Amino acid sequence: MTETIVALATPPGKSAIAALRISGPAVPEICKTVLPGFKMKPRLASLINNHIAIFFPAPNSYTGEDVLELFPHGNPFIIRKLIEEICQVKGVRPANRGEFTERAFLNGKMDLTQAEAVGDILSAQNAKTLANAQKLLKGEISDEIKKLAETIKQISATLELDVDFAENVGGVESGEWRVESVLEQLQSLRKRFKVAQNELPRAVLFGAPNAGKSSLINALLKEDRLLVSEAPGTTRDFVEVPLSLPSGDILLIDTAGLASEAQSKIDTQAMQKTKEILNKANLKILVIDGSIPLPAEFAEWEKTADMIVGTHGDLHCCRGKKSFAPTAMQTSAATNFGIKELRDALDNIFFPKEESEEAWITSERQISCIKKAEECVQRAMQSGAVELAAFEMRDARNALCSVTGEISDESILNSIFSSYCIGK
Repeated sequence: MTETIVALATPPGKSAIAALRISGPAVPEICKTVLPGFKMKPRLASLINNHIAIFFPAPNSYTGEDVLELFPHGNPFIIRKLIEEICQVKGVRPANRGEFTERAFLNGKMDLTQAEAVGDILSAQNAKTLANAQKLLKGEISDEIKKLAETIKQISATLELDVDFAENVGGVESGEWRVESVLEQLQSLRKRFKVAQNELPRAVLFGAPNAGKSSLINALLKEDRLLVSEAPGTTRDFVEVPLSLPSGDILLIDTAGLASEAQSKIDTQAMQKTKEILNKANLKILVIDGSIPLPAEFAEWEKTADMIVGTHGDLHCCRGKKSFAPTAMQTSAATNFGIKELRDALDNIFFPKEESEEAWITSERQISCIKKAEECVQRAMQSGAVELAAFEMRDARNALCSVTGEISDESILNSIFSSYCIGK
């Protein structure tokens, strides 16, 4: 890699401070040309020409190359002119997507499993997913894969050594080769696959018109985001708003009120849309007005609901024996009664607290390689010839080496790193 790359590492637009990342052999020349007077002391922040500059010498940098990080004022004009000036230095060009992380992989700073974990960190939507991505970046899965690949290598070596003495070998399933143990470990790894959730989970609020769904959402958000009116039917279409909980973010979806009979064609369309949205919900929250008797449709709606929340808990004058469901969580948007408890309940439902667990695998590419290795080991155990067993075990190891990128295909690398943002 003879070229030097530069990119903005913070989102475009105005900000107090922006971050520019530069990596490659031309870093010393850039310091000399663009930052005259800058002393390239490792990992020491210096103020030069209104820019904070930090130099990370190879190989002790993110990419394994000489890296310069600049922190100018976040004015897009300043940033554009600075990048243009840097690109005037011979051998410097703008970076491609994910190219910094790709260089870190190619220079041995991280393996492919850890490089993919960088993408998981960037896309994590909750604390649990982020914690898992950080485990992967530290190499928890990588270490397991490498140890297992080394075990298979030893088995393969033993098999290949004994090819000429097959008549003296007790069979592929011999405890000496620990093939069964390898298969069990591969099966255990495969079971730790979880599909990455790139979309926020959806909590859909539904119920009768004017039950207080919009007011409840505003109370959860602690701001007047949704239009609220005493007139029924204010909400005609569904409205999505993100809610930040202690352990992650979810989408709250306000819907048009449901009734046994529509009052107009628009009501019919609105209620149909509500039913469609409910079918896509991760959590269905039935909202009922706790100050009045239960609607006639309650028994039917209760069958659909995952959770029931009563509103107007501050109004007691009309409450009778049938005014609220015993299982409902009572709230009041006016007084904030029960709002914190509802937030906590949502947090526990979507992000349940668990004991520390093993890192799970989120990459379909990685799990595909593990499955291939598992199939190879199974064929090795079923083969009647040592030569075939040796061949299959060698292929199993190659499949595992593909997980960490020890054996990699350029098209796969391009697919992985091109999905990252520029500057990462």
